[in-house]
Amino acid sequence: MVGKTVGKTVNKTVIKNFGKTEAVSPVVGVMLMLVVTIVIAAVVSGFGTGMIGEKTAKLPGQVSFHGIASGGTDKVLDDGFVGLLFDVDGGSVDLEDLKLYISGSDFGGGGEAYLTYNDALWGKYYLGGEGSNKNQLKTQFNNPGGEVLASDPTDFYSSVMKKYTNLNPDGSGMSKDTILTAGDKFIIFMCYYTPATATGPDTLGFGMHRNSGTGASSAWQSGAMYANGDGHYILSDNGGTVYCEGYLKATDVL
Repeated sequence: MVGKTVGKTVNKTVIKNFGKTEAVSPVVGVMLMLVVTIVIAAVVSGFGTGMIGEKTAKLPGQVSFHGIASGGTDKVLDDGFVGLLFDVDGGSVDLEDLKLYISGSDFGGGGEAYLTYNDALWGKYYLGGEGSNKNQLKTQFNNPGGEVLASDPTDFYSSVMKKYTNLNPDGSGMSKDTILTAGDKFIIFMCYYTPATATGPDTLGFGMHRNSGTGASSAWQSGAMYANGDGHYILSDNGGTVYCEGYLKATDVL
């Protein structure tokens, strides 16, 4: 449609809208088309680069309990590790984000505690550790130490949680890797293991550094639980996601 003015003719685009006639400049129309084109191009580019759309999520870890490492076969030689063994069956697990809650009603009247990656093993419970008593350790299957380990015990036991490929008593199968994936294995060290006797069942002992006071005697707290169906464990991350849980039994001892 053509509109007329005095002395000259002006071409305009005419849009009819509910009986009204509105004119839009061709320049504005071109600008709108340009903006729409840019937006479409940005969206397509976003999908292509992964900025928009579905992202690959980190798979949650799947963990199963493997058994109890009882510290080898010889109390005097101290030829093995003590701890709870776990298998990573799928996804990804960060040892630094794990928490082991443990409780029991039998040993010492009952109680509960937890261990995290940042907990170290109590030196008094392995050979060569500070405050360790060789005569006491001979009555228990315990973790190797002193000159047995391939590395310094203080560094080796800086965390109660370790990835492993084997349980050789020299520690050669232990790893400092903290991110585990399917097929990996890890151990949560216990301080000691005593086998069942006529007066009591298999027992696992552990220590926690939970006091901000001075002196090792005030800082360390100890505990123990029976492997007779009473000792309860829950393995989770610090956010509360539970990976596995159960009750320790004599048949779990490897």
